[in-house]
Amino acid sequence: MQSVIEVLQSAGALAGGMLARFGLVLALLAVAALPAVLIAAAIRRAGALRRRALGIREVAGVPFRDDLHYAPGHLWIRRRPGGALEVGLDGIAQQLLPAVTSIEGVRPGTRVSRGEPIAVVRAGDRALTVLAPVDGVVAGVNAAAVRDPALVKREGCGRGWVAALAPADESFASLPRGQQAEEWTRREALRFARFLEDRLGFAGADGGALVAPAPWLMGDDGWRALVDAFLRPS
Repeated sequence: MQSVIEVLQSAGALAGGMLARFGLVLALLAVAALPAVLIAAAIRRAGALRRRALGIREVAGVPFRDDLHYAPGHLWIRRRPGGALEVGLDGIAQQLLPAVTSIEGVRPGTRVSRGEPIAVVRAGDRALTVLAPVDGVVAGVNAAAVRDPALVKREGCGRGWVAALAPADESFASLPRGQQAEEWTRREALRFARFLEDRLGFAGADGGALVAPAPWLMGDDGWRALVDAFLRPS
């Protein structure tokens, strides 16, 4: 009997020691991970504050700004103080790409008509050709986004603009913004969700919007059809 008790005591001591060491390892891992967690939280907080400062909000599940003009082809336009237009992908166009790996711009000084290419945004072996929303002259590509292509997704309604265009006239001012643009965005978000539902055979979890990377699940033919349906100005 004494031998059994001694064995049990030894086993208990061993188990206790192992649990203590395991707890110590977990504590050390938690301490090591804490800075990364705090940094990630700070980045998210800074992003939220930046979006709030820019007036970015959610409309039908996509980011939207009242002060931007929106063009067919799902582009947004913002006029710089100097007169050139910054052109970026709106919230729906951004959903076509799970990430952005590179940006190529048309040579500055190139004169383009509405619907002609001004830049190419790539995600691996798939690419979106950005078409000029108005007539004008290409002023350049976003150098910050060329260095950090993820900016197009991370700050797509602000610093993640793609190309700049010097407009030939003031016709861009008639493009929708504010309430008119918001209503258009809602309609397009619904059309986008229905298009994906028809192609992929399932609806979003909330009965409407589908989240990225749903468009990426489509085959090449389906993805090209999606691009043609939403990113080609009519």
